[in-house]
Amino acid sequence: MAMKTSRLSASLLLGAACIFASMSSACYAETVPPPAYADGYEPQYYDGYVVYYDGVGRPYYYANGAVFWVPPASPFYVGLRTHWRYHRAEYGRWYGHYGYRYHGYRRYR
Repeated sequence: MAMKTSRLSASLLLGAACIFASMSSACYAETVPPPAYADGYEPQYYDGYVVYYDGVGRPYYYANGAVFWVPPASPFYVGLRTHWRYHRAEYGRWYGHYGYRYHGYRRYR
């Protein structure tokens, strides 16, 4: 009788674990609010992605975990470089406090 009870308990425990596992999600998605005006800076976008700048003001963005440089032939390139020239101090503060959160963020139109 004790053997049947322990086998039944093990079966119930296994069944409960399977039900719990199926109810919980295996993946986790953190929702990040869109970048906003902060520290005197509002980020620019290229193809919907938040634009970042290297040390000399060349614009780039993150997509699918990779860095993509905005091509100099893009009609937006000069405007992005000009933006950095006028706002580099504010950009530096914004990037230091918030920028890393938006790597790969894409604003859909």
